[in-house]
Amino acid sequence: MNISLLSSNTFQIQINQKLPKIELNFAQTEQIKQDENTDRFGRKIEYYDYYAGSYGDINIVQKYGTTTQTKEEALDEFIARQTKSILGGAFYNSTFGASDIRGISESGYFFNNDYYRYGKIPQEYYLNSYANSNLIDTKFGKAELFLDLAGDNDRLGVGSFSSNSQLFRFDSDGNGFVDKNDTYFDKLKIRAYDKDGNEIIKKLSEVVDSINLKDFIDSKSNALKKLEAQKDNYGTIEAYENSLQSLKDYNPYSIFKPEVRYESMNENDIKELSKLADEDGWIDINSNLGAFNGLLGIAYAKQGVDGSYRLEELSSYPHTTNFGFNNVFDTTTKEYYWRDSDKDSYQNQQYTRFMNLYNDYMSELKNRDDYINEFDDETKAKYQNVKSSVMLSIEREFSSATGLNFTLENLQKVKDSFEKDRANTANMLKDTDTLTAIRINKNGTFTLKFNSGREIIVNELYKDSGKAFDVELNLNAKFATQIELNQDIDLVVSAAKIQDKITGQIEIKSLKDLGVEIIKKLSNNKFALQTKDGKTIIIDQIYTRLMPNNQNDINLIDDKDKFYPKPLRIWV
Repeated sequence: MNISLLSSNTFQIQINQKLPKIELNFAQTEQIKQDENTDRFGRKIEYYDYYAGSYGDINIVQKYGTTTQTKEEALDEFIARQTKSILGGAFYNSTFGASDIRGISESGYFFNNDYYRYGKIPQEYYLNSYANSNLIDTKFGKAELFLDLAGDNDRLGVGSFSSNSQLFRFDSDGNGFVDKNDTYFDKLKIRAYDKDGNEIIKKLSEVVDSINLKDFIDSKSNALKKLEAQKDNYGTIEAYENSLQSLKDYNPYSIFKPEVRYESMNENDIKELSKLADEDGWIDINSNLGAFNGLLGIAYAKQGVDGSYRLEELSSYPHTTNFGFNNVFDTTTKEYYWRDSDKDSYQNQQYTRFMNLYNDYMSELKNRDDYINEFDDETKAKYQNVKSSVMLSIEREFSSATGLNFTLENLQKVKDSFEKDRANTANMLKDTDTLTAIRINKNGTFTLKFNSGREIIVNELYKDSGKAFDVELNLNAKFATQIELNQDIDLVVSAAKIQDKITGQIEIKSLKDLGVEIIKKLSNNKFALQTKDGKTIIIDQIYTRLMPNNQNDINLIDDKDKFYPKPLRIWV
């Protein structure tokens, strides 16, 4: 099959399902449907009438069977359930009454595997003893972690960590560090004891600057040893060998975002990729799945609504959602086809997904505010920042789809961008179609073809390193002008990978330490660093150095400030 001749007209099947129509009238799109008995698709809403399970809105929590709780009691139950679900890595579908969005936290608008990336914990064999402990190291000594959503030192007693591995669920920006840039960092606290056995409670930020999650990941050799020790428990040799192969193939760093895992493809990588091309220069992804294995380990730089760039990982399978299944799997050809032949289908689907997300969040926000509005000012202040699990799920999905931190301002910014230029904004969001082919062009660029009929040209491709670094790709440097580059870049936190001439080892050094004065952009996507002593260093990529936790020597801490083991209670 000649990939280069494929067009959007090729991707059709008999069924032509249309997405729900979104009205452009702003007032209409923000209507609250709390009293309706059907969802936006006309389906009857089925409610779970118990509050102890995963489902049900806050009103059902308040009224359960013959028992009626106060609003404060209901909110306590609500916060307790949410605390447990955050620690457990999955959001329960508690809402403030937006009844047509039950199911969002399982499969949402732009949902794919990346969506729950920072809710995951690496495979258990890759967790070391520190990850399985429930004591975190700080500059004052060891302490227990807990989550305090309500700001009352976990009055409900549900926020304690069972193990340090749960910290993986708090790396909201996916860079491998839990720090001030992550969503719940200011809600994390520690519990410790002084030398007299008195309890000490502090914010985590008071005792550490950051926690490096890579400290919890064990080596592959150790992981395989742990599996081998369990060999007799597998029953059959086939079961053991299957698990062994899966463990060998598993990358524990895949839970982190691509910017800390990917590197620029070098000339040798591109030569190897070109060997898969047909006579027309196209690499058919479906025909070469053995070489790519599902998630391709290839990414490209995508510009977002705010103008900054992020890496978009390419996949040979679609990002399915519970809204608008336009990717259809053909069991005969073993390929994913695009259901809609309309040339504007992709942009309209992306728009519809986002508007559903937008309207559901605004609906939920209004219902939340209406619910707590009857409280006195003191109680209202206590609960004013409470968010339903649906709101949190939508916020997480918004960040996954757009690359932006969730704020109401950013939510409105994306909506405004769609209304100004729907096609361009659709391409700025997470790809929800499937990559079908790659062509390496004569000028060194790459053409990417998707099953929706989209084709885009990119200057560079990136490959998965299979590990995670303490530096992050500075993608914006690739697209900045030379003037912008030299004006905006911070030489202290910006870094380069330099090979030591004697040892051959690759070292990461800040541009300031290298004595860089001027950065020049080269025509081959590389950079020339000119130093104060007249040297020129050619590099492929500029990185941003992630600052590791600066743990002071505990021996330098005054005894009165040190943490001590939990005192044992002696019964007489």
